[in-house]
Amino acid sequence: MLKAIQQEVTIQPGGIVTLHSPELESGLRANVIVIMTETSLLSQPNEVAQKTEVKPTLRELLENVAAEKERMTLTYRKKLFLAVVPIEDVEVIKQLKRCLDDYTNGPLETFRVYEALGDFLNTAENARFVVTYQNKVFLAVVPIEDVYLIEELEDCIDRVDANDALQEAFNTGTISSEQLDKDLGW
Repeated sequence: MLKAIQQEVTIQPGGIVTLHSPELESGLRANVIVIMTETSLLSQPNEVAQKTEVKPTLRELLENVAAEKERMTLTYRKKLFLAVVPIEDVEVIKQLKRCLDDYTNGPLETFRVYEALGDFLNTAENARFVVTYQNKVFLAVVPIEDVYLIEELEDCIDRVDANDALQEAFNTGTISSEQLDKDLGW
């Protein structure tokens, strides 16, 4: 039986959506469907938007990547772009490294960081490098001005996510949009 939770949320920087509910138990799996409303952040009073925005910390985001085996891209303090994958995603890591190496004409140094990742990133505004964080998460880091490289890194993660989704659909089957509407009660 499907169970739905409906909440209006504010999309956070980097396209992050945070959903809190006592019904969401740790370890449960969920499919998330995002339906954009007509109202935008610009049409809301600024104080209302600020009250509804809950930002996860960098540590929380990276712990989620490690625990859920998710991949993500995000901007850190409007200065650095991060492509983030779980350390077990060896093929994706190779692709990201290859993309960076091609762009910089050589291999980049890999740093291992166990604590205070934010402090480490704050000192690296214009550098391009890769980081292994707490032996759980791999990050490709580039300056926000590297628009072309950012697009390539995002494309790499998008391709892998799309391939995973296609494989899951092949393995588990799909349902029609009519059946989904019926299951969701729409």
